[in-house]
Amino acid sequence: MKKKKIVSMLLLLGILLSGVPYAQISAAKKKKTEIYRLDYYAIQSKKQYTIRDVINIKRKPDSYDKAKKKKFTDSRIKWTPSSKQIRIKKNRFTVKKSGIYELTGKLKGKKKDSKFSIVLHVYDKLPGEIPDDVSKITISRFGNSITIIDFQEISLLRQRFSLAGYRLDLNLSNRMYCGGEYSIKAYSSEEEVAFSFIIMDSSLISTSGGSYRSTKNNTTMEYVEELYNKYYVPEAKEG
Repeated sequence: MKKKKIVSMLLLLGILLSGVPYAQISAAKKKKTEIYRLDYYAIQSKKQYTIRDVINIKRKPDSYDKAKKKKFTDSRIKWTPSSKQIRIKKNRFTVKKSGIYELTGKLKGKKKDSKFSIVLHVYDKLPGEIPDDVSKITISRFGNSITIIDFQEISLLRQRFSLAGYRLDLNLSNRMYCGGEYSIKAYSSEEEVAFSFIIMDSSLISTSGGSYRSTKNNTTMEYVEELYNKYYVPEAKEG
């Protein structure tokens, strides 16, 4: 009796399944998606750009050819900002504050979709200032470091830095310039780094990756060199 019931149930299930359209029980084919990504583009905060402006920036290294980068300028792409700091309208945008952000875009197609991503490293026009309430400043070169705690020397370094008139150099920022002569860190009374920068040469500094060039008579490096030579004591070599 039980066997007859099982057979009857299986036959009923087969009849029910036979009436369901094939399209409903088969998995729908997913559209292919092409992904394009530009990893590092340095721009200035509070300045308006178009997508075309960004992809035309000369940077190193850059593995994308012109044909692939041109795909980013398609007017049908819907761009979405990663932060409220980005104001975007169609393909024009402005980033209000320095930092690392991402613009993402999507283009729907009949056979395949395309997704786009641009990573933006945003820097302010000015590098900032050495705070006036720092407790000490360290100057490092080639793995060696000295510490400045004299108030007058710290104050004079702040003054030299301020008078240098540094302005953002986007060309060098996009080349990801590395290396430098001196690394300077200014510390608060809580022993936290309040400001830091690297002197690359007599007219050029770097702060968090952005490159800034002096527009005025600059004696920052000259004074830093003077302080370093004054306080640095070479380690005695063992006999």
